[in-house]
Amino acid sequence: MKHHNSVFQQLLKVIPRHQFQKVVDRHNGDHRIRTLSCWTQLVAMMFAQLASRVSIRDLVENFNTCHSHHYHLGVSRIKRSSLSDANSHRSASIFSETFFFLLQKVKSHLPRGAASDMVRLIDSTTIDLNVNQFEWAHFRKTKGGIKLHTVYDPEADTPTFFELTSAKVNDRKAAQNLPIMAGVTYVFDRAYDDYSWYYEMTCQGTLFVGRMKSSAVYEVIETRATKENFILEDQIIRLSSDKGRKDCPTYLRRVKIHREEDGKVLVFISNDLKRTAVEIAALYKSRWQIELFFKWIKQNLKIKRFIGRSENAVKIQVLTAMIAYLLLRLAQITTRCQLSLQQIARRISLNLTGRRSLLELFSDPPEKSGGSLLQNQGKLELGYV
Repeated sequence: MKHHNSVFQQLLKVIPRHQFQKVVDRHNGDHRIRTLSCWTQLVAMMFAQLASRVSIRDLVENFNTCHSHHYHLGVSRIKRSSLSDANSHRSASIFSETFFFLLQKVKSHLPRGAASDMVRLIDSTTIDLNVNQFEWAHFRKTKGGIKLHTVYDPEADTPTFFELTSAKVNDRKAAQNLPIMAGVTYVFDRAYDDYSWYYEMTCQGTLFVGRMKSSAVYEVIETRATKENFILEDQIIRLSSDKGRKDCPTYLRRVKIHREEDGKVLVFISNDLKRTAVEIAALYKSRWQIELFFKWIKQNLKIKRFIGRSENAVKIQVLTAMIAYLLLRLAQITTRCQLSLQQIARRISLNLTGRRSLLELFSDPPEKSGGSLLQNQGKLELGYV
């Protein structure tokens, strides 16, 4: 019988140990460590994500039960206290760099499109925390939380950048730290309305499509003819308020549409003067993909219930969740299977320590023919058997 590594080991092999160790050494992650190395910590946290473990006790007991796989994974048994201390005190940057290393691997397996066609979606999602248990994440009077600010590639179905902040941090403020590239079109909602940011992107050759606030003051420079019934207005405008003239002294696009699904009227603002109004409306509609991404990770990864209460432990758990997402995405791409990411996650969760190839795991078994039983029954009735 052909030997196969465990499913877990096959997933982790895309993270070279020597590459990971370089990151660990750069951050002194294993300095004066006797038992739980950073690699064992990463593998344990990956086990928690992919096997859907719900608590640190649940994780440790199940991880140690799989001790026959530890040698091939390069890990050893873990203790709750050691894992808890590691998550609380070790640098989260180790896991952040690992995420971006895997992200480059995902990109290398995807076809490269023209720069002019590159679209990125920007949004954030709030992860609620119990304010009594996570006092450092105080958000409102009775609520705690953190925000996951994300730049998402809708073609690759992959986040290209994310940052964790307190839930109090305004989306516009967090946007200043997001990487913005020339020649790319960024799509975002009304929370990112910032005239100076619009002008900064325009000056560097970056396009954007966002929602326009109803309080915006502007003058119409040109009105373009519209053929589609759902396009109510297509205009070239200039911001005319004192703040608008000062922060964004350039021509912009204003597109007003009637959304047929729910009858809602939406107004978009953009610095793209070439695309049609229909194309601009379609770009904004693509924002639903990042909403689906947030929904998916909350439903399928462990970022709503945390096994540590410190700020560093929460960051590491979210980072390892994003690493797990990239591992699943890489498995989907490299095997070229037609299963959805959720189907892949479910099969891996049930077979994590099984010794089967990923290709076999993602392939459905052939259907058994039911004709033989009926044929034999017919033969019995006719006296042939």
